[in-house]
Amino acid sequence: MLTDLTLARFAEETAARSPTPGGGSVAAYIGGLGAALGAMAASFTQGRKGFESHEATLSAEIARLATLRTRLVALVDADAASYDKVTTAFGLPKASDAEKAARKVAVEAALRDAMQTPLGTCRLAVEALEVLDSLANHVNSNLASDVAVGAHALGACYRGAWVNVLINLSGLKDDVLRARVLAEGEALGAKARQIEDRVSGNIVRGLLA
Repeated sequence: MLTDLTLARFAEETAARSPTPGGGSVAAYIGGLGAALGAMAASFTQGRKGFESHEATLSAEIARLATLRTRLVALVDADAASYDKVTTAFGLPKASDAEKAARKVAVEAALRDAMQTPLGTCRLAVEALEVLDSLANHVNSNLASDVAVGAHALGACYRGAWVNVLINLSGLKDDVLRARVLAEGEALGAKARQIEDRVSGNIVRGLLA
């Protein structure tokens, strides 16, 4: 599994002449790191003088980010697996009309699955950004930059995953599904940009003050 590799080995596998791990897996991994940074900042804030009233909120944020990180990291392998299914479907025989019809159905199903995986990454990235948006209001100032980096990582996670949604969506024939996914992606993207900019902007302005 990709998630069992060392950081160095994962980078080597990404650079190798192989389609997986690709952009979808990398986007999910970046998102996992963004959630991890938020959890670290919250953990270091816990127990500090002046943050006593935020203990319950910090505990909830740490737990939520742990869940989101686990789900994002799981999508590293899921994305690679869904791409492999697409490759297999396109490799099916197409010598006869029956084979062509079966191949068409298989490709459509594989593309739909491959689209849903990064779409899930997009959703999780926005959920994690919402947690960081809350955390930024009561994090130890010494860890504010980590929260900002986490927000940028999650923003990049969303954008990278969304490109992978689009490339798979472009091959689907289901116009109703296409319209629904595009509408959801537009809403998620607007929220991701807004939160990333707010979290990072407020932190940077505070550091420059």
